[in-house]
Amino acid sequence: MHRRELVLASGPALAAALVLAAGVSAQAALSAPETEARGTVQSTIEMVLGILRNPSLPQEAKRTQVEQIAYDRFDFELISRLVLAQNWNKLSPKQQTEFVQAFKKHLSATYRDTLDNFHDERITIENSRLEPKGDVTVMTVVHGAASETKVDYRMRKLPDGWRGIDVIVEGVSLVQNFRSQTQSILSSESPDQLIQRLRDKQIQDVAPKGKQS
Repeated sequence: MHRRELVLASGPALAAALVLAAGVSAQAALSAPETEARGTVQSTIEMVLGILRNPSLPQEAKRTQVEQIAYDRFDFELISRLVLAQNWNKLSPKQQTEFVQAFKKHLSATYRDTLDNFHDERITIENSRLEPKGDVTVMTVVHGAASETKVDYRMRKLPDGWRGIDVIVEGVSLVQNFRSQTQSILSSESPDQLIQRLRDKQIQDVAPKGKQS
């Protein structure tokens, strides 16, 4: 039987969110939400760089600490709900929990390898935009040695602060891309099979070629 593969635009996207070097361009007349959202991105940059540039930390410790920052700064349950859309309520509470956990582990496995290739790339926050529901998109550019990659982060203010709810790499949205794939799989397979696909890493990376650092 032909095995579909989940297509996910998130690996390098999430890695780029964490492998950052700060450089905020001057912006005039920012709204309060934009200022707050950009501040969250900026503070994440500074925390991660402090870890990655610490020569006393072994690589595995760096991976673990950066992974925890990602868990703190992205709302994986909300991202999972957005990805599954109307299918979220078709999952049992147990399946919902398992999907979120599998999703987190998948992203972690994807960007952990990318951290090994960190070469002190530089990222600039180029702009920001207010979105419906009070969201803010923070637009950045990752400056590598030979290329640049546009990475945008959609932020939402939740009770515990601003959290990332989508990552867009060169115009490809993690949420929209993953949603189309999960809908296709759930049209013929069970939620348990979908969750197992995540666990088995049946994924293709669709980041733009030549854009990875």
